[in-house]
Amino acid sequence: MASGGVDEENAQFFSGPSSCALALRDILRSVISRAGPGPFISIALIMLALAGCPHEPFPPVTVPAPAAASSEDLRWVVEAALAARRWTIDQRTPGAIGASVHSQGTGDHAVVEITYGPGVIEIRCVKQNVSRARYNRWIQLLTTEIVKNAAQQQMGRGRPPPPAPVPPPPPAPVPPSETP
Repeated sequence: MASGGVDEENAQFFSGPSSCALALRDILRSVISRAGPGPFISIALIMLALAGCPHEPFPPVTVPAPAAASSEDLRWVVEAALAARRWTIDQRTPGAIGASVHSQGTGDHAVVEITYGPGVIEIRCVKQNVSRARYNRWIQLLTTEIVKNAAQQQMGRGRPPPPAPVPPPPPAPVPPSETP
């Protein structure tokens, strides 16, 4: 880390509100090893570190949707995209879906609310514990899938076909009869 600056590797810690704890931990380790036990300097540096943490939520993402699509069709578009990208649907209400995604490898996660109506689908971050770059990648992949599904829906292939009926089981074989 350069003196007084943040290198690119640690810049990700300054990209989201929940990343402040990680950034503060790393800064304090560096500061305490350099500044020593002086309480005034340590407190001043802590305040400076906290002031540098952005507390702005991620902006909502708007995705165009077919204006003629019904609410039910848009729900299918969104749910199919969530399933394809391995998001979990946590809540359904008319015109809105709550969903979350978790990274098992790192523990990163995000919770979003997706609202939909004629002509527009909006994804709003509700809660996250992930770098801005990773969150943006997750949302970019999800929106690409939504756009793809919306295009298919517009062409008349929006909903998956109903499952095929289950055929009846074959008749049991008749054992040969023994006649004298």
